Amino acid sequence: MRLGLSLMCVALLVGCAQAPVSRPPVVDASWRANEDDRVISSMRMVPEVTPDGKTQNIERNKVTPIEPIAKIEPVDQPKEVREIAPAVLSLLEEADQLRTAGDLVGASARLERAQRIAPTEPEVYFQLSSLRLEQGSLEAAASIATQGVDLSGTDKAMKRDLYTVIARAKDALGDTSGASEARRLARASGS
Repeated sequence: MRLGLSLMCVALLVGCAQAPVSRPPVVDASWRANEDDRVISSMRMVPEVTPDGKTQNIERNKVTPIEPIAKIEPVDQPKEVREIAPAVLSLLEEADQLRTAGDLVGASARLERAQRIAPTEPEVYFQLSSLRLEQGSLEAAASIATQGVDLSGTDKAMKRDLYTVIARAKDALGDTSGASEARRLARASGS
């Protein structure tokens, strides 16, 4: 009994004597460098005029501006920046509100009007194809989404979303090969 107790004490003491395992430091990278965040490289003498008109040398820090090391961009960020006209944005918001309220006909009218105003805006085609899918117009949903893919250019996220609508429409139509091809193209456009 005594031997077991003494072995336990020795094992406990050995465990306490080991060096603690250090963890890597946590770096907070949530701030952005600004003009006040600069590296001080050395001191220098700067002539300065005092209020009484005399010149005197004052020590000042010589500073070097911080230069960015790398710019990290999100994967889904399109290369080209598209501006959607305010009228089209307003129509998209109205359509979303009407869709949420259950007025699919009113939402459809707003989206069709937005399409007439901005016939090359893929976001309008995405919203309209999603609405057609919700209404059960499966061929129209796939057709509108295909037009949107053609207009989306280098916007991979938009292409992925449009291909997903196409896949859902093809599934509902019973076209499994078309649906799997649309899913493959959606995956190829990004996750």
